[in-house]
Parts: sequence; C-alpha cells; structure tokens
Amino acid sequence: MTADPYPGYAWLREHDPVCPVDDPHVPGRTWLVTRYDDVRACLADRRLGNCAPVNPDPHPPGLSNLDDPEHARLRRLIAAAFTPAAVSRMRDRITRTCAHTVESFAGRGHADLVAEYTRELPVAVVHDLLGIPEAERAPAADVLDMWYRGKFQQPRDEVRLAEVWDYVRRLAAYKRSHPGDDLPTRLIESGALTGDELEVMVMTLIGAGHITTIQLLGTTVLRLLGDPGGRAALLGGDVDWSQAVNELLRLDSPDHVAEYRYAGEDMTIGDARVGKGDVVLLSLAAANRDPNRFPDPDALDFTRDARPHLALGHGPHACLGSHLVKLETEIAITTLFGRLPDLALDIPSGEVDWGYAPTFRGPRALPVTFTPREPMTACPPGEAAARANSPR
Repeated sequence: MTADPYPGYAWLREHDPVCPVDDPHVPGRTWLVTRYDDVRACLADRRLGNCAPVNPDPHPPGLSNLDDPEHARLRRLIAAAFTPAAVSRMRDRITRTCAHTVESFAGRGHADLVAEYTRELPVAVVHDLLGIPEAERAPAADVLDMWYRGKFQQPRDEVRLAEVWDYVRRLAAYKRSHPGDDLPTRLIESGALTGDELEVMVMTLIGAGHITTIQLLGTTVLRLLGDPGGRAALLGGDVDWSQAVNELLRLDSPDHVAEYRYAGEDMTIGDARVGKGDVVLLSLAAANRDPNRFPDPDALDFTRDARPHLALGHGPHACLGSHLVKLETEIAITTLFGRLPDLALDIPSGEVDWGYAPTFRGPRALPVTFTPREPMTACPPGEAAARANSPR
C-alpha cells in the first residue's frame, strides 16, 4: 500500500470507475470499483457472493467468506454481543485496559505507539470478548504475525496459516473445557453450532476484531498529532464522538478494499459488463472520498455527517462490530492524549511506513516523544482510568 493512494483513486473514479485489474492470486477476470454509488450498490447486491467458487484453503471459510443461508444463521448467533447496549457494558473494561497500557510506557518519555498501544488494545479486547484469560493468550505481536503472514503474505505462508488455525483450535478447546460468562460459552450452550463452526467464529472474531481497529487507531493518532486544532476540539468536548469517529473512518478507511466478491451471473456494474465467475474488488477507500457523495472529500470535517460512509461495509456483510470499533477508538484516543498531552511524532510524517498487509492501510510504527510522567498512585478500579482521561 502506497503512502498516498488517493490521487490514484481519484483518477480511477473519473476516468475508469469499473476497471479490469491484474490480480495474480485470483483466477479469471478481476474488476476494481471505485465510485461511491457503484460500491454501495455492489455491497448490497446478492448476485455478488462472498464465497469463492473454489476454495484453495483447506480450512473452513470465515464468516465474511460465507453466503446465506449459512452466513445469516451464524451472524444471528453473535449479533446480540455487538448491540449498542452490549458494547456499552464493555466500556469500563476497555478503559482499564487503555489506562494500564499507557502506564506501561508513560514514564519513559518515548514509545512506539503501534507496537505498544494501538496494536495491543484491539487484541486484548477480542480475547476478553472470547473469555480467554491472559495466561492462555499468545502475545499480541505473535497473534498478528501469525495472522498477517498466514492470511495475506504471497506466496501463502502455509506454516503460519497452520499456526493461525492451531491457535484458534486451542482457544476453542479451552472454551469447551472452561465455560464462562462469554460469547463462546453462550454459543456452545445454545447447541446451534455444528462441526467446526466454533472455530470458524473464533477465527472470525480474532481477525475482524483487530484488523480494522488497529489500522483506524494508528491513522487517527497520526492525524491528530498533525492537527492540534482538531485534537483540541475533539478532546475538549466540542465534537460529538460518534460523528467524529464516522468522519475518521470515512477519511482514512482502514480496509481499502472489501472482501472479494464473485459474480454469480453476468451483470452490469457502471458501464462495465462483468461476467459470471468474475472477481469484483470494491474500493471502500475510494468510495469514501468520492466528491459526488462527500463535498471536499479530502478534508477532515468533524461537523460532517459521514454516516453513509462505507468503511465498515454495507448490506448483509456490514461490520457487526461497528459499535465496538467506535467505542475502542473514543476511549483509546481520550486516554492516550489525556495522559500524555504533549505527544509528538519523532520522525517526519513523510517517513511513516504504511501498510500491514495488502488492502489494509495503517502505520507500521509511530515513534513518539513526550514528557515522562510519574507513575500513578494506586487507586480504586475505574478511578485510575478516569484520572488517565483527565488532562494533566
């Protein structure tokens, strides 16, 4: 992923909005769709399936790679865990996690915010959701290394892919033998899962639960480091957080391309004739900066109503965890800048290394400096987090 792909997206939207592209990892013709109206329509078009006609992976597909009725059935089983009410109950735990993580480097005066913060938080939240105690978890860096190298490296790293599934199966086995007040236990007790569907759900939650949030947190921190006015408005309570996070998602879409779609029949997208079996790539990032939908699309505008953005998808495969993504972002940003208000990027912004994997965009590292902070004194649970959120 290039440091600035947006000029290229703009050219495609204007001159070739549904263009054929070469993808050496996909057999047959592949199309890239970049205009907002076309992308939104395709996301909801059931003629475009998520399940590959031929699956080269010997492991079962994740939830995002299934079509109805299997997709709808499994999605319904976990939907209750991601309602606004259910997610709001995670606030205290996420706040404590953020505060504890910031304290781990606050006394040093320097840190890599990706390695030490924006990467650690989403992985911890997902494992909490799964009811996996810390002693049973692989370190966040190991989880991500397995995931990205196994799922996205080309040629495929079969060893890492096997490690991903070994880890997922170990977590599923742990929950089968250690029930608790958590999502996997409720799925097991429901009796609604068959075969290896518990493993599929664990795999889906680990993957979907960290990829988008890691990229969003990294790009948000970087953008706010370079925008003192926007940061002050956001942290000072002058901006509605939900609206602000939607604008951040629109402007810096973490997933630049949606999961592959496969045409189930001959169809027309824009002015292009797409054949049955063709692969369709839907550029969420290009659509979210379409000036026909969002005036002045390259500007960060916290007063903008960006809710029709497509960063978290649309249609039957829209992100189930959208409320969780937004809550994590709010808490992570307020905790970080509240505790360390003089954060400064320690490299020129033009030297930021972008991209964990193809189709995702986020900084690989964010070296920062700040005034070292004295360790916070012991205080009751919840008070430390509140204090961490208060400007010093």
